[in-house]
Amino acid sequence: MNTEILLKQIAAGDNDAFRLFYDRYYLQVYRFASYFVESSLLIEEIVSDVFCIIWQRREKLSQIEYFERYLYTITKNKAFYYLRNEQKISFTELDPLAGIITDDLDPEYLMVDKEFADSLKQAVDELPDRCRIIFMMAREEGLRYKEIADILSISEKTVNAQMVLAIKKLTKRLGNIVHFIL
Repeated sequence: MNTEILLKQIAAGDNDAFRLFYDRYYLQVYRFASYFVESSLLIEEIVSDVFCIIWQRREKLSQIEYFERYLYTITKNKAFYYLRNEQKISFTELDPLAGIITDDLDPEYLMVDKEFADSLKQAVDELPDRCRIIFMMAREEGLRYKEIADILSISEKTVNAQMVLAIKKLTKRLGNIVHFIL
């Protein structure tokens, strides 16, 4: 069932459709919230709040033109709300290579692969906060620059500049192998 039909059913108050929607988007919302917040308990609260907001505003869902952008914006705003209340900003460690590493059983290959994955993860973690968030939104979530700009309320040029900066820093740190991964 496509998202548009699902949203119309939710707008009509269909609990089963909302459960299907929840199952479909839970991981996406959780992962996006983790870009901003370190604590898994806090991330769970944010995710819960996001889905509560969707249910509370269900009558208006069919009027939303770009639903995923709307979902990401709610998640970002909830994360910032919690961060303001915590009065600290901390970011979680993410695995930027999830799904890229092969299932090769050669122990030497796996060791080298793990070392590179750890190096890339550390290099991504060392990017400036805004740069890291934009990089992960583009690479992990596959969002286009315009979508990232809309979600973060910044210009597309800023998104592009931050991506260029991220790639330059990662290339400087890890060499040209980064271009094969990115």
